[in-house]
Amino acid sequence: MSDLFTSLTTTSRSLDAQRFGMDVTGQNIANVNTAGYSRRTIDFAEVPPTDQYSAGGGAEVVGVRALRDRLLDLRMLQELPLQTRDGAKADSLGVVEALMGVPGSSLDVNIQALFDSFAKLADDPTSAVARQEVLLQANALGAAFGDFSTRLVDAQRAADAQVRSTVDQINTLAAQIADLNRSISGATDSSGLPLLQDRQNLLVRQLSELADVKVIPQDGNTIQVALAGRALVVGENTYPLAVASQPPSGYADVTAAGTDITADIAGGKLAGYLQVRDVNLVDYINQLDTLAYNIAQQINAVHTAGYDQTGTIGGNFFAPLATSAGAASALTVAITDPRKIAAAGINEAGDNQVARQLASLGSTPVLNGGTATFSDAWGQLVYSVGRDSRAATDDHANRAAVVGQIDSLRDQTSGVSLDEEAANLLKFQRAYEANAKFFRACDDLIDVLLQHLT
Repeated sequence: MSDLFTSLTTTSRSLDAQRFGMDVTGQNIANVNTAGYSRRTIDFAEVPPTDQYSAGGGAEVVGVRALRDRLLDLRMLQELPLQTRDGAKADSLGVVEALMGVPGSSLDVNIQALFDSFAKLADDPTSAVARQEVLLQANALGAAFGDFSTRLVDAQRAADAQVRSTVDQINTLAAQIADLNRSISGATDSSGLPLLQDRQNLLVRQLSELADVKVIPQDGNTIQVALAGRALVVGENTYPLAVASQPPSGYADVTAAGTDITADIAGGKLAGYLQVRDVNLVDYINQLDTLAYNIAQQINAVHTAGYDQTGTIGGNFFAPLATSAGAASALTVAITDPRKIAAAGINEAGDNQVARQLASLGSTPVLNGGTATFSDAWGQLVYSVGRDSRAATDDHANRAAVVGQIDSLRDQTSGVSLDEEAANLLKFQRAYEANAKFFRACDDLIDVLLQHLT
């Protein structure tokens, strides 16, 4: 009698274990599309026999584990910030590339139109229409330079806004990680730990998309997060980043505990936006300003050596520029009276020497040590933007392939396979049915024995 009752106890324990196995399998299947979910597995243990004549006490569940590969998680934290950095650069530079226009319908058209108007003036230096055309094209060129300068500065401001927004997102995620640390350290029941750790890993992944953070595991399954050598999360405490607007641009520097860490941020979307704002766009603006400055300097140098229609020595055609900095936005025509355009090389009506020299400037390599024309310089600027945009796009694609491979490897360990779970479900179901039959057989035997005793 006691052996049969022991068998019932053993079988009952086994039924609970197999039922729990089906529950965990169902949980895995239910979360097959849940972001950050790590597949659960059950640890079974044999219940030891009570004496040498006992076969054993069956099986029991000793725990549920979330399957994770720490090495792959670490590798992901190294590669993901590089992918998102290049992605942020590609997105921002793609917009800038579109702003530059296509060759033959952009600033190069305005440059060529000005020198074409000088050529028409050389054909008829006394023509009032030709002189007015020169002023119209010169003012159009100045407006075009100002427009492109505004576009690039607006792109800088957009990148700066992204920097500020990203810092806010980093601080929000850091606060959520600290809250999870508090929940994990205060958890009294380990059954909910895998769920908290899944959320923790998902938040860390989202944070690593924004910046190249370093995660340090701590006792009790909590983590410490650092950025650029500065603590961001320690236990339940956060140390938020801040932004400080710097004169004269007003663009934001990123600070941690009052220390500027902008130059130390190397990964994540934050690094991408910083590089576009502080490196790429600064280079494009400098190239545009240099081009505008050289056009003004070269034309003024020729124009001041000639004579206008009133017989007066020519003055500056464009308003003088002290330096190349800000030249594109400051390029304006100094002449308002068409008669003041100096087309003559000598003080004689109908002379066109200076007009011809001005016209020839458009096709003369006067830039970069005498190797590039003004149109060439514009083409080099457009090429720089296109090259940087393409490089960022290619780098992003390459990094995405690496991240995809790591994700694929991670899924082999942590991801849910419906085929595998279906096999597990069938296995637990068959085991449950077998235990149920054994339980019924023991119960029937006990009934027979009780009937014979009564």
